[in-house]
Amino acid sequence: MTKNFLKLFFTMTMLLSVMFICADQTPLQAVKDTISIASEPDYPPYCFVDENGEAAGFSIDLFLSAAKAAGLDVNIKIGIWEQIKQDLAEGKVDALPFVGRTPERENLYDFTMPYLSLHGAVFVLKGTKDINSLNDLKEKSIVLMKGDNAEEFVRRENISDNIVTTATFEEAFITLANGEYDAVITQRVMGIELLKKIGIKNIIPLDFHIPQYRQDFCFAVQKGDMQLLNRLNEGLSIVIANDTFENIRNKWFGPSIKEKISFSHILRYLLFILIPVLIIIAVGNIFLLRREVRNKTRVLNNEIIQHKSTLKDLKINEEKYHGMIMNLLEGFYSVTLDGILIDYNNEFTNILNLEPDNDYTGKNLPDFWQNPKEREIYVNEILQNGIIKNYEIKAKKADGAEIVVMVNSRIIKDNTGNPIRIEGTFLDVTERKHALEELQKMKDKLENTVAKRTAQLQEKVEKLSKSEKAMLYIIEDLNNITAELHEERRKLVDSNEELEAFAYSVSHDLRAPLRAIDGFGKFLFNDYAEKLDAEGKRFINVIRTNAAKMDKLILDLLNLSRIFRSDIAKTEVDMGAVAESIYLEIADDQEKKQFKMKIKEIPNAFCDITLIKQVWQNLISNSLKYSSKSEIKKIEIGATENKKEIIYYIKDHGVGFDNKYIDKLFKVFQRLHKEDEFEGTGVGLAIVKRIIKRHGGKVWAEGKVDEGATFYFSLPKQENPGD
Repeated sequence: MTKNFLKLFFTMTMLLSVMFICADQTPLQAVKDTISIASEPDYPPYCFVDENGEAAGFSIDLFLSAAKAAGLDVNIKIGIWEQIKQDLAEGKVDALPFVGRTPERENLYDFTMPYLSLHGAVFVLKGTKDINSLNDLKEKSIVLMKGDNAEEFVRRENISDNIVTTATFEEAFITLANGEYDAVITQRVMGIELLKKIGIKNIIPLDFHIPQYRQDFCFAVQKGDMQLLNRLNEGLSIVIANDTFENIRNKWFGPSIKEKISFSHILRYLLFILIPVLIIIAVGNIFLLRREVRNKTRVLNNEIIQHKSTLKDLKINEEKYHGMIMNLLEGFYSVTLDGILIDYNNEFTNILNLEPDNDYTGKNLPDFWQNPKEREIYVNEILQNGIIKNYEIKAKKADGAEIVVMVNSRIIKDNTGNPIRIEGTFLDVTERKHALEELQKMKDKLENTVAKRTAQLQEKVEKLSKSEKAMLYIIEDLNNITAELHEERRKLVDSNEELEAFAYSVSHDLRAPLRAIDGFGKFLFNDYAEKLDAEGKRFINVIRTNAAKMDKLILDLLNLSRIFRSDIAKTEVDMGAVAESIYLEIADDQEKKQFKMKIKEIPNAFCDITLIKQVWQNLISNSLKYSSKSEIKKIEIGATENKKEIIYYIKDHGVGFDNKYIDKLFKVFQRLHKEDEFEGTGVGLAIVKRIIKRHGGKVWAEGKVDEGATFYFSLPKQENPGD
């Protein structure tokens, strides 16, 4: 995905959020300034009870810092996991600081952005030799903490037929140490820390990984408490941005000094080390003073030789410096104050479209300004300040083509301090300038739409003044980010990373106003149906239908944003089994009867299983959808391979597409069929492309109208996937 698209996506997301939040009819509920949270007693180093009986740990410190940044006071109570997660669901506490996000819990709680990803491990008694993979646990007894995400994982994946639960993981490890059960499954780091804390030494974690058990950890609030969720997200963003998060992480996971030096050790060091060293230094100084006298004469004799050598080195360095300038990726120039060219590099001639073999020394550089009067302003400013950074100049090439360049220049002075020439570098930013202008046009268009919508809902906007102010701040931030595009390329990279995280948060929060629009539309239809004519009822149905479509679009955009942020945990994946399970999951009973699905023997792949499932889900659902109106209902999945990669494909006999539009297939919001023919948001194939690209592969397609389509994606081979 190009940087220009990221800027466009971010701008559209910000302005759409203004439009729909202003349309929300739900009255705002003030968030309490003091909230209550609960912590577990034995989940080190994330949540535990210290020697003073107080809640401590990485997640506790992080929550308190985020709450402070959001202007919240926090009361903490301690309880076992099964009880405190029930307390949150019932509203007895306001939040939990350390909750793994799982499908089972998303129906009970709302989650902030993730701040930590952890991997699980299998813990067994030392000397256990018959457990080397998850498959070996099928007939084994596993002890887990009741309600923990480890229990949810084991039951969801059907790891074992013999599952026992305890109130805490401390109890689970004690029973395992006593030989009552075969294994404990939990987070690797927590398990190791807890074993150290309780002093158990006959239990070890096994070396094999459990990629399916990787968890994103977040703050959790009661389902629907969006106001508190927003403030916690805001606080978490602040502590991540101002290095507080890094300091807390270093505190709990960085190196620490474990021993202190006693006073007796210090005395011993002084007697046996320091005093002999001082004696040696004293003797050495006497020797050095004598040698210094002998060397002084030799140094004086060598000064002339060194001076000549220095002059030679200066000449060599000057040649190296000039060589570096010649190979810069930016255009370099050196001119007199009146604009006569003294020196330049190859990129200078490339940008200005000059003949590379000609000598342009002595040429009048003002000839390349679109307006020579602007050069007078430029020269006066650099003479006054001594330096100019990120200065835009309207220039022209040798063939007359007009361009915009960004210049960084400085004044060079002689030994007396008088300016003698100007030298600097410049880049052609014409395309970037045009992209910004297009973004500005789109922004103006969207602002006009927002203004019209605001005029229609003026009374409701007054009830949402706080939200409107918040959006104004976001627009102000957007304008600041747009201005920062003129800064150095390093700041561009940092800005794009911040845009991805912020786009994820805003997309997630857009769903609340959409639900309000749909809900109030439903109330209006049910309670005032008798007062509305047919056209009024149709308008309400149009509002609700479009709200549902926008909700689906936001979900797809949120999913796309997650792909930018998520880490890739590669493992060996049975691609045939994954494709078959996805088909059985998404196809309804009628489709399973109508369609003939053929999955050939295809090689396993080394990839992230969660992301690759999403690839198969999008491709298979597209084949089902676009073949639903065809007489031939047949889908085929297969693969080919070469020395470097495996190429997977899915082929159908649906409506197909015109190959001249193939460039639009994998772009966001691009559709080749009308929405009244086939529903969709135009994001699915963009998600597929991004996932495969992050794996180092490629995506492409072939098709003909009414003759079906074939979609391909490649994944690099992994020579030693078990290493």
